Parts: sequence; structure tokens; C-alpha cells
Amino acid sequence: MKFVTALTAAALLMASAGLASAGSWVFNLENKSEAHVTSFRTQEDGNWSQNWLPENVAPGETFDMDFGSDEGECAVRTRIDFSDGTFIDADIDYCESSVITVRNQDVVWR
Repeated sequence: MKFVTALTAAALLMASAGLASAGSWVFNLENKSEAHVTSFRTQEDGNWSQNWLPENVAPGETFDMDFGSDEGECAVRTRIDFSDGTFIDADIDYCESSVITVRNQDVVWR
């Protein structure tokens, strides 16, 4: 019985993961800076979202992100905060991004 339940749960998880990535902005956040990334926020209607990150991203680490949607404008104002008190504020094109790399002074995407 437990095996069937685990198998069913695994199948549902794989199916929902496929659906989420099929219609959402999915990308890797690379931290190539010297500080931890402490928050990643997007702006809509002049207001900043809550932090998209459940944990800090250490220098050299990559974090998989999924907005869960691909609706709206491709270029979204984004603020990325660092543990040293600095931040980056930029318009990022999420429609064309699979990797977003934050560095000490800027952010680039490809």
C-alpha cells in the first residue's frame, strides 16, 4: 500500500513539474558576486513582490527558479539584494532568459 501511494505521488509530482515548466518562466539564478543573494523581488504596478527566494544564494551557487507563470510583460523590473547591503535594480527579459547571472555590479542573462 505504501509503495503504491509513493508511486502515485511520484507520478503526480513529475506530471505537475512538466506542466509548470511548460507554461512558466523557469531559469537558473547564478550568483557570481562576492556576497550572498538575500532577496529576489519583481515589481508589478509600482509595488515590489515578496522575496522569491526561500533561502540565501551563496557566492558560486546556482538556484533553480520558476515563477509558475509566463503571463505578462517579458521585461520585468527586478531588485536583487545582497548580504553586504548593496543591490541591483534592472529590467530583466524573462521570455528570453534561461540563466540569470548576478555579479558584483550588474546582472546579465542569456
